[in-house]
Amino acid sequence: MLVEAQNPLREDRGVDSLYSQQFSIGIFFFMLLAIIFFASIVVGFMAGKNVKGLKRGEKWLFAWIFLGIVVAVIFGALQLLGGYLV
Repeated sequence: MLVEAQNPLREDRGVDSLYSQQFSIGIFFFMLLAIIFFASIVVGFMAGKNVKGLKRGEKWLFAWIFLGIVVAVIFGALQLLGGYLV
């Protein structure tokens, strides 16, 4: 049985790869819109009347949420620079 290994660094110039890259870019921008929407909800909650009533743990929770948002955007952008959004 002959098994042919594919080289992941090989440049694929087929039609499928072009559509996949465009699809990945579209998904990345959709992810950015969703993150902006989610972040605006979180900021709206934090900027409301409840800001003074937030406990220390809740403040840490929001800080970690925003850190996760930043990491998600960086991770997605690096994947697109590498080729495809996984």
